[in-house]
Amino acid sequence: MQEQFVSITADELQMDGVLEMPERPVGIVLFAHGAGADSDYLGASSHATSQDFLRAGIATLRFDQGGVAPGGGSNGHAYFVRSDIVLLARQLEKALGWLQVDPTTRRLPCGLYGYGTSAAVVMQLAAWRSADIAALAVCDGQVEMAGKAALENVRVPSLLIVGGRDPDVAGLNRMAFATLRCDKQLEQIAAPGGPDTRHQAAVLATDWYTRHFNGHTSTVQ
Repeated sequence: MQEQFVSITADELQMDGVLEMPERPVGIVLFAHGAGADSDYLGASSHATSQDFLRAGIATLRFDQGGVAPGGGSNGHAYFVRSDIVLLARQLEKALGWLQVDPTTRRLPCGLYGYGTSAAVVMQLAAWRSADIAALAVCDGQVEMAGKAALENVRVPSLLIVGGRDPDVAGLNRMAFATLRCDKQLEQIAAPGGPDTRHQAAVLATDWYTRHFNGHTSTVQ
């Protein structure tokens, strides 16, 4: 496995990232990062998920999306609003463009992965760039933040995974799932949360990516 620290330019913002490549990658997954614990691209959870993908022969790119501060909030609580999701998706799009020109990744089919708030970022980019994305997976995602119009425009095979602990998240994912007009699958995990949920989600996502990477040709020639 090869690990390389990279720098991606998004407008005037320099985004640092880490590219990890197994010996014979079958594809690559681009991680989106959102708020709170989901924003640390070098954190233990993100790293553990990346390692699960790498063991299955899937390369990963994780990068810092900390340049977008939550635009909403009151009483000391900050949260992302729709305009923040668009900004984060534009950053993710720059990273996708980088993958399409880098010699080591340009011919690999690309997938997207998001957890929590970053799921909406994944869906927004998928709505814009469906032709360039082979598959996506999100876990306990706030996919509804992408908006109904974006969800209806997604044409990427989409796996929605629910951890099972929060009925509100489960309900919102079911509503978003009904809105999607693409090859789709909804999975519920019985794990109690934490590392177990993350690992089970990664196993499900790995199977999804592998299935859809097989035979998928990169749009970059």
